[in-house]
Amino acid sequence: MKVEVELINERGRIVATKTRATMPRYRGILRMNEERIQVLGRAVMVAQLVSGTDGTDTPLLPVLHEATVLYMRGAQIRVRGFELVDGVQYGQTWDVKVS
Repeated sequence: MKVEVELINERGRIVATKTRATMPRYRGILRMNEERIQVLGRAVMVAQLVSGTDGTDTPLLPVLHEATVLYMRGAQIRVRGFELVDGVQYGQTWDVKVS
C-alpha cells in the first residue's frame, strides 16, 4: 500500500512534535509480514518501507522488527517496533498516512 511515514523517534528517543514538523517524511510502499531474522534467531513481524518508483524495492527506512499496529483510524496507522542500526536496537514508531 502506498503511504507517507513520519518517524516519531530518533535513536530510540521521542522527538518533540515541533521538531517532527520540520523532519522529512518518507513516501513509499508499506509492507508487513513475518520473517525469520537470523540475528534474532526467530521469526518476527517486520514492517518495511520501500521505494515504489524504481521497481527495485529499495529500502527507504531501516526495517521495523517486532512490528505491532497500535491503531488504525481511517487513513492513519501507527506502527511500533525496533530498528537495528549498526548492531544496536532502537525503539521506533511510525505514523503512517495511507495515500
